[in-house]
Parts: sequence; C-alpha cells; structure tokens
Amino acid sequence: MTVRVLMVGYAHGHALGYTEHLLKRKLEAGDVEVLGVYDDNEERGKHYANRYRLKFFGSIEEAVRKRPDVFVINTETVKHLMYVKLAAENDIHLFCEKPIGVNLKDALNIRSIVKSSRVKFTTGFNARFSPENTKAREIVSNGELGRISMIRVRVAHSASIDRWFKGWSEWFAIKELAGGGGFLDLCIHGADLLRYILGDEPLEVTGFVGNFTSTYEVDDQGVGIARFSRGALGILDGGWTQVVEGIPWSPLEIYGDRGSLMNTPVGLIYYTRGLKGWIKPNLERISRNSLDELIDAVKSGGETSITVDDAVKAQELIEAIYKSSNERTTVKLPLIE
Repeated sequence: MTVRVLMVGYAHGHALGYTEHLLKRKLEAGDVEVLGVYDDNEERGKHYANRYRLKFFGSIEEAVRKRPDVFVINTETVKHLMYVKLAAENDIHLFCEKPIGVNLKDALNIRSIVKSSRVKFTTGFNARFSPENTKAREIVSNGELGRISMIRVRVAHSASIDRWFKGWSEWFAIKELAGGGGFLDLCIHGADLLRYILGDEPLEVTGFVGNFTSTYEVDDQGVGIARFSRGALGILDGGWTQVVEGIPWSPLEIYGDRGSLMNTPVGLIYYTRGLKGWIKPNLERISRNSLDELIDAVKSGGETSITVDDAVKAQELIEAIYKSSNERTTVKLPLIE
C-alpha cells in the first residue's frame, strides 16, 4: 500500500523536516506519496511547494478531492481544530503538530472529533523516539533505579534571545494564534516525557511562567513542579531562553532510591547500587518519528503509540502550570474528568 499524504500548512518550521523525511522515505521504501501542499497563505505555500517540487493546491477542497490518506497539519495552532474536523469528516488520518490546541478546551474538542471518527491520530512528540528517552523509560520501568523520587526534564532553545520569530513565523509569539509562548511551545514535549518515562499521572502542580527577555509579548520561559501518584516529583522547565549551542542535548535527570540516571553532553549514563558503577549503554541511532508510526499504522490497520489522549494529557499539565503561575496557587489534577 502507498500512503498518500497532503501537507497542510507550512506555518510551523517542523513542516520542512517532515516533508524532507517523507520524500526520503518515498525514495528508500516507496510506500508514501506526497500529493502536494495546501496553505491558506498562498505565498508561503507556493514557496515551499516550489522548494520541494510539489503541487500547490489553490483550495483545501481541491486537495481533499485527491483523496489523501493522511493530513500532516503544520498550520498556526489556532487552525488545527478546523483541519482536524475536515479530515475526520473525510476519513483522512491525522498527524497534527504539537500543541494540538491553543488551550485545553481546544484540545478536548479535537479529541472528541477524533474519537467519534474512524481516523487514526498522532502528534509530534518525537522525543519519545530518542534512544536516550526510550532507554530511560526502560530502566525506570525495570526498577533498576528503585522507587523514583525525582525527575527533571528541560526543553529549551534561544528563540527569544536571538529574535527568531519574524515574517512567516511571527505567529509563534502571538497568543491568539499560538495559545501561549515559549513554555507551551517547548515544554509540551517535556510534559509528555514526564508521563512517558514515569508511566504515571500527576496529581498536582505548582508553576512559574514569565517573560524574561521582553522580546515578545508572550511568555518565554517557565518551570513547573508536579507531584505524581507514586510519589515522584517531576520538574519541567524550559522555553526560549537557553544559550547552549553545538550540543545536540536535552537535559534529563532521574533519581531513585537505588540509583540515578542522567542525559549529559557525552550521552546517557546511569548508576545502580546493584552494579556499583556508572554505565554508559550503547544506544542505536534511529531515523524514525511519530509520522512514520502513523504511516505504518495506516498500512497495517494498527494503532499509534502516541494517542490523542496523550496530546490532551500533556496540554492539561501545561495549562495547569500556567493556571498555577497566574493564580499563585497549587493546582489539582486532573483539570478534566
């Protein structure tokens, strides 16, 4: 089976990487076809269609008539709901960039649409496919570190310091279009990683979110502390205020009553009292992401490991941290039942 993909929107910079990944998969595996590009910003859409030698569709209705199997949605976040609804009405499977909604209510509407349809869904929580994070989850679930007391995840870059957002990307710093600033944009990944690595759900959070640089009129950094049901404290921090260049590395620390794990600039290392030493496992690099998993699920009739529920849970945790910061109080979870 050849999976027919439509690129919907190039507002998000990740659209470029997904396009290139799909075109590479087409050459290597031959099981995907990129039908073309639709973007309601015609100039932007035509630019990227020309760049990748793809057809540009002048209307989304014209594109839908080509019967794509999958929408890859990389529009401004505020438009996700509209295209998810259109896809579901036409039995088109969905990759929707993170965060899936501008707020939790938006995300819940998307979940309702997906669950009442027959479409498969995933989002861009690609940190789950990092071999370091996969190994960390394995080590935690195997009990090698004992009972986990604390985990810290940081996801950040220098967008606010270096004024990244302008032109086609300036919407990132407009709350009405993006839903939030640097904390929502990047820490949505960390919110998912906390749940993924621990295999547990948070019960309450305290957070501080603010604007450090004043470059944009939205928040650019934040930190949240979550208490999970099995007792672990999860520290989630990040945003657009980190200057660490030349190192492909996102900090991760996990502490248990029998050992510790850290992702460092030289790789993942962990210590257990049973082995009485630090271990640096050999990790296999893979070129795989959540979009690959969706394509495979469409071909096989299977499901994706990253679900619309995961997307909603991550958004709920982020929204609770914003709420805590705004109200200067601890917020109980879940916000929704």
